[in-house]
Parts: sequence; structure tokens; C-alpha cells
Amino acid sequence: MPPDSAPHAYYWISSYFSPDHDFVGYEGDRMIGRVTLEGRLETEGAWRWSNVGGPEFDVEQGYAASKELAVTAVENRDQEMMDGRFR
Repeated sequence: MPPDSAPHAYYWISSYFSPDHDFVGYEGDRMIGRVTLEGRLETEGAWRWSNVGGPEFDVEQGYAASKELAVTAVENRDQEMMDGRFR
């Protein structure tokens, strides 16, 4: 994530082809999800998030109004799955 962003529990890197609009999150070597900009920044819910992994390899997707909210959604979902709270 850019340096002006709030710190997160996971490591996020931008994609080579779209460094400002496409991010992949990791916990160590394990990929936890992806956040991409769909549409324009002025559009509410333009940031699409999807998580991957967890003990059962469930996948969930959604939209958020900002990149930070989308990143938080992926991180929260991953933590719930790893803690066994989501079924």
C-alpha cells in the first residue's frame, strides 16, 4: 500500500500492469485476497475485493467505497476464516 495508508496486518503489493488500481494481499507467503478498482474513483463501491484461502478455501467478494475499506474487508474476512469463526 502507499506510504500514506494506515498500517495493515498483512502485506499488500501492487500489480505490475496497474500499480494504482490492483493490489494483492499476503500473510507471509500465503495470498489472502485481491483489491481492484472497477470503474472510476468517483463511483461509490468502485473498489472490488475478493478473498482467497482460509482453512476451507472459501472465496467471498464484495464492493467498497474506498481502497482502504476494501483492504479491511479482505483482512477481516481472512481473520474470521483462519480463526474458524466463519461458517
